[in-house]
Amino acid sequence: MSDHESFRPRISDIALIAGVGTATVDRVLNNRPGVRAATVEKVRAAERELALSGMRPQLIQPAPAGLLLRAFLGGPPGFANEVLARELRAVARARGVTLQVEFPRRTDPAAQAAALLACIENGTGGVIVQPAEHPLVRDAVARLQAAGVPVISVLSTLPGLPGLPYVGLDNRAAGRLAGQILANLIGKKGKIAYFFSDAIYRSHEEREAGLRSILREEFPAVEVVETLSTNDSPDQCFRLGTDLFARRRDLAGVVNFAAGNRGLERAIADAGLAGSLCFVSFNLTALSRKALIERTMAAVVHQDMGQIAARAVAALIAQRRGETPVLRPVPAELILRENLRDADEG
Repeated sequence: MSDHESFRPRISDIALIAGVGTATVDRVLNNRPGVRAATVEKVRAAERELALSGMRPQLIQPAPAGLLLRAFLGGPPGFANEVLARELRAVARARGVTLQVEFPRRTDPAAQAAALLACIENGTGGVIVQPAEHPLVRDAVARLQAAGVPVISVLSTLPGLPGLPYVGLDNRAAGRLAGQILANLIGKKGKIAYFFSDAIYRSHEEREAGLRSILREEFPAVEVVETLSTNDSPDQCFRLGTDLFARRRDLAGVVNFAAGNRGLERAIADAGLAGSLCFVSFNLTALSRKALIERTMAAVVHQDMGQIAARAVAALIAQRRGETPVLRPVPAELILRENLRDADEG
């Protein structure tokens, strides 16, 4: 019998990967009631991931005593960031470390850089950051690393720092997935538009590149006719969407790479396009779940914030021990109306 066939993943390892407690894992593995469907799927996915890895799971070592971590996520907080903050706090509690979350304004790179640099002097043992793509932020992260403070980027990468570990989607692949599902849903031809949030985050740029690449390679009859910057604002999404739908009645579909879906949903409904205009977004929330049910939205490309939180905290703890964390992208999930599950995001 091979090593891969001779073990089952430990409950503690499954809990770490799934970002839940060991008691929850025990309930799922023993088919006991009282666990939400979304959480059951997290646990089963973690179990499958460990079982298929071909590696015997290792015991989770305790975190260094008195470890203080800080997380800096783009503010003002939206659904996705609020959920990630909640998951980070839960994972930190389970690992016995203190974690503080702050939301520097995402359109103010100087504020994010200043918050990061303060960690050099205030006893912070490790930093999790959703980095804005800006020289000030890049320099602040590099100075943290030079000072011996471990840093993990989440949700979006930061170019120019090849030694910076990243936890989140392969955003280019996620953009290709969004383009593939949109193109197929509109019959592989037609005019589309997409919404993004300037170049604040590399993740949006990578999603855009992924969408354009798959359209160019596989769906040449799908034409991008508008690209609109929203600053992650629902109000701006509503204004831009209302204007777009009044001008372009020939649109077959839209993609939103960023936040602000509520504004687009309102604009689609007001224009009488719900159910006819194909709308693809990112990150499942309670409200986007409702939009899928009501057919205002056609599909969601989702990233599991529980997995991201668990992997980010574990990676920081590993770095504090002098280990090099081994990270790989969190899988992108495609959520449609017919495979809806519970939404953890808000």
